[in-house]
Amino acid sequence: MKSSIAAAALLSQVVLQVVQGFSPSPIERNAMITPPRQQSVFPLEMSNNIQSESESKKRRQLLFSMLAASGSLLVPPTQASVEDSAAKVQAISEAAAALDGWSNINIIKPPTDDRDYLAFVMENGLRVVLCSDPQSSEAGAAMDCHVGACSDPKEIRGLAHFCEHMLFLGTKDYPKEDSFEAFLSANGGSSNAYTASEDTVYHFTLQGESDDKFNEGLKRFSSFFSCPLFAQSSTGRELNAIESENSKNLQSDSFRIYQMTKAKQNSEHPHAKFFTGNKKTLLEDTKSMGLDVREELVKFYNKYYSANQMTLAVVGPQSIETLKGMVEGSFDKIPNREVRKPEEEWNGVIPPFGGKSVIDPFGNYVKIVPVQDARQMSINWPIIYKGSEDRDVALLTKQANYIAHLVGHEGPGSLLSYLKEKGYGNSVSAGNSDELSDFETFEVTISLTKAGLAAVDDVVEAVFVYLSMLKDQNIPKYNFNEVLQVEELQWRFAQKGDASSYVQSLATTLENYPPSLVVAGPRRLALAENANKLIESSEPRTGFTNSEQLDYTMSLANEYIDQLTVDNAMITLISKSFQGQTDKNEFWYGTDYSVEPISQPTLARWKNCPPPKALGIAFPRKNQFIPSESGLKLKYPPSPVDRLKKRTFEDRLVPVPPPEVIRDDGPDGRWTLYYKPDKQFGQPKAFIIMELLTKEVFSTAKNAALSNFYEFCVADKLTEYTYDAGLAGLTYDIKVVPRGVRMTFGGYNDKLEKFASYVSKKLTVDVKDLLPKDEAEFDRYKDVLTRTFAGFDVKQPYAHCAAYSKLMMQPQKFDYSNKEMREETENASLSGLISYSESLWASGKGLALVQGNIDKKEALQLLEKIDKTIGFKTIPPSDYPPELTPVPLTPIASGSMPTRVIVSEPNPKDVNSAAYAVIQSLSEDPKDQVMLELLSAIVTEPFYEDLRTKQQLGYIVSSGLRALGKTRFLGFVVQSSVATNDKLTIEILKYLDNVKPKLLEKLSEGDFAVYIKSLIERKTDPDKQLVAEVQRNWGEIGSGRLEFNRVQTEVRALLDLEKSDLLEFWDRLYVNDGRRVMVTEIVPRVGKVATAAPPLSFASTSETGKKLGIDDIEAFRAQNDPYSSA
Repeated sequence: MKSSIAAAALLSQVVLQVVQGFSPSPIERNAMITPPRQQSVFPLEMSNNIQSESESKKRRQLLFSMLAASGSLLVPPTQASVEDSAAKVQAISEAAAALDGWSNINIIKPPTDDRDYLAFVMENGLRVVLCSDPQSSEAGAAMDCHVGACSDPKEIRGLAHFCEHMLFLGTKDYPKEDSFEAFLSANGGSSNAYTASEDTVYHFTLQGESDDKFNEGLKRFSSFFSCPLFAQSSTGRELNAIESENSKNLQSDSFRIYQMTKAKQNSEHPHAKFFTGNKKTLLEDTKSMGLDVREELVKFYNKYYSANQMTLAVVGPQSIETLKGMVEGSFDKIPNREVRKPEEEWNGVIPPFGGKSVIDPFGNYVKIVPVQDARQMSINWPIIYKGSEDRDVALLTKQANYIAHLVGHEGPGSLLSYLKEKGYGNSVSAGNSDELSDFETFEVTISLTKAGLAAVDDVVEAVFVYLSMLKDQNIPKYNFNEVLQVEELQWRFAQKGDASSYVQSLATTLENYPPSLVVAGPRRLALAENANKLIESSEPRTGFTNSEQLDYTMSLANEYIDQLTVDNAMITLISKSFQGQTDKNEFWYGTDYSVEPISQPTLARWKNCPPPKALGIAFPRKNQFIPSESGLKLKYPPSPVDRLKKRTFEDRLVPVPPPEVIRDDGPDGRWTLYYKPDKQFGQPKAFIIMELLTKEVFSTAKNAALSNFYEFCVADKLTEYTYDAGLAGLTYDIKVVPRGVRMTFGGYNDKLEKFASYVSKKLTVDVKDLLPKDEAEFDRYKDVLTRTFAGFDVKQPYAHCAAYSKLMMQPQKFDYSNKEMREETENASLSGLISYSESLWASGKGLALVQGNIDKKEALQLLEKIDKTIGFKTIPPSDYPPELTPVPLTPIASGSMPTRVIVSEPNPKDVNSAAYAVIQSLSEDPKDQVMLELLSAIVTEPFYEDLRTKQQLGYIVSSGLRALGKTRFLGFVVQSSVATNDKLTIEILKYLDNVKPKLLEKLSEGDFAVYIKSLIERKTDPDKQLVAEVQRNWGEIGSGRLEFNRVQTEVRALLDLEKSDLLEFWDRLYVNDGRRVMVTEIVPRVGKVATAAPPLSFASTSETGKKLGIDDIEAFRAQNDPYSSA
């Protein structure tokens, strides 16, 4: 529901996913976009032993019948709307049969999962899955309402999304608009929702050890679905939020390309619609038709929001019996309107492709001008389900995974290797997306070089060469078995994640799978033993259960491949070079594009492409990195624990044992090695982190730019070796950081030493093998990096605010401006990269952490082996790089205007303004730092409620705590298409000025205690995964803090806090003289909130020190740099 500054990173990732060929289906209430579920991509194998279509059809029908008998793959039989008593009796009979099918369900779960589960159907038809985890203090719930944007009335685009927004704004039981969020905020929780094509998912989490608090949270949540208010005043205001959200999306490639993809569909199909909605579609258009949007909301809600079309998941530390009682006492009021599945209105009635479409999908190149400087080619094939049986079988078999693995493989003989050798491509991705009830699409996306774009016919031909190999040759059977083995390894050693993502997964899976597979459904392959029987065991497999299961999988995979034809291909090209060459403009987002027919000779050439051998294309080799069974043995099996025993407060105050130093060569020596065996998580995995502390590798913008070249080219050249390792669970990362260069390795420890030794040798002494072989290859890397930095210009305005704010507080040798990085990237040379890379590991001081399923002797030997490989020279302590100390913001007087950094929006087409206020604390005292956390928890929800819900200043409104070095700061951000940057700044500061009188002083002692308790519970919740503990330990080691008992220190500080302490701290932080406050503002160049462009520098004005332009930032940093005198 809330946006956060971190959403900037997520939005960037989504854009990159779109560049790789994935599109955003769901629309969330905050700034974050959740991409569609992706198939995990691992190798499976197919055979030419293809069954006849009739045999395959019989198998699908048998499987569908079996699923129906087990309680149905999708839902218990729907209670139809009945017009006569006979029909009603039949509906009741069907419902009763469904309830019987849900009794005594054995939910298949991973062997490491010690949680209890229960699936059942309530009397109102609501399907429920419960998960009890007494070892966790986190609790949550998610509701999947099986209706999405596809069900929008044709004349009211965006109504489903609008309905999702409105459910958060008060119910009859809890009429105050912000009561749910205020309740969650006080109890360490949060909520959100998203609208997808056919489903809308709502979810929340909180600290749930208190039965009363969790029960209250469930009651509040359940009222969304039984008695929402849809208040007229809220409806009018929330339309502004929808408009702001749409304004945010207008310059987002993810939304633009997604809508272009839908323009190729049958325009009558509901998926082709515009999903987000805006003020025009929801207000102006409805008014012109004589419709009242609130009345239409209520109609939509009453038509589709029915208990029999909902699935609920609840996770908490309470027992199953307690959770069941809570759910039955909270969700029984949701009405069952006996609604049929919404997709029945179009499935088998309106074909998703064919008929009239905005863009003729086949036999054309659709050329799109992107916002970001992306260059790619994607081919999509529609996979049409003949009926619900086809979709159900696809969910169980996941045959698209096998094809995706083969086409997207990156090892020797792969499509990617061929494209790199030709200088045509940088990456290949493959997978299925747009998984609806009546179709999905399979997509291959290639990131192109300039040469690849010029030779796009050849690039497309290479794809069809690879597909012809899949169709015409016997795919080695080891591919199938390896995929299953790797997937089952993940299942075998699955670890718990956060409650929010897990509860969403359970709710959506219960909508799509039989209840026995609510955990296993999206996490395992080959979920049917054969066409007549689902798997029943949680035991991990090392191969297919029998030849029938393998043959069945291969048959389905081959049927899938047969649909990936030239005639069925939809090809899209994306490049900035098309600017000025297009003749069409997409209606909703204004995307420029053109449609160019592909010549018949070219199409004929693709249908009769050369043999794979001519291109050096071959099937993936056997994966040598899959761990052996003997290599999966635990050296330190975890001690048995009483899983039903809840952790006491005293237990929470016991520190987790820290890593020990097992090698210390002294300050002038080579290494300090920290080590910790895994005795808690039971994972046959280990992690190795090695950092060489050195001043020079990041000391200038030039070196920072060269570090990007180094990281990129070594990863690119190592791909053929490391790709199989990655599939088998081994990972590595190389990163040049401000204080040195760091290598990280992780995964199953069976073959980790061999993997780490080879990669570390290549990264250091054999680095010449990984550097560009000539200027042409160097230019390929430069092209990618140059476009990456150019992508900064088209990020969201609030992301620009965050970037400039962070830059202002970063010392000069710890971070560089986008402008500097672009210039140095453009000026970089191959000779400079070679010189830089050869000196990178020359000298320094080594820090290392080895943790996991590895003993002390092995850890010492591994470090010794890698140390001999690197052979760096030691440095004295005086040459150690300094630890990060933030640039202090200018202290200002009480009540005075903060320093304002005012910058023109880099994207000339973005219509949004933004303002980001920062309150900096330079204190490293644990008491001050936990008070910052406490303040963040208290002020976040009221900030959102005031500026977003009440004032409707923008869709993106967020606040939160950020760390910088050993210090922390509070940030408050708003992005708006309806208010200027001046207005945003004024309102943010007005809110902050009222924090003390309106929030802190009015905070009761009881509420203060609730906030304290919630923060303590959140801090002392144990790590759920080995990697989380490793990251936490390395955070202490790499930063030099070495405070491994930090959590317990901070908890003790929280226990000593009184309300008066918080009031006094807020005075020091924000109210009194000497406060350090800064506001960064972005001024759009176009749109109704655009104002005169700010000067690049305010240095010549009388307001020096109060306002800064973009050219003043470096001067400020230099003047205030804590290392400037060093």
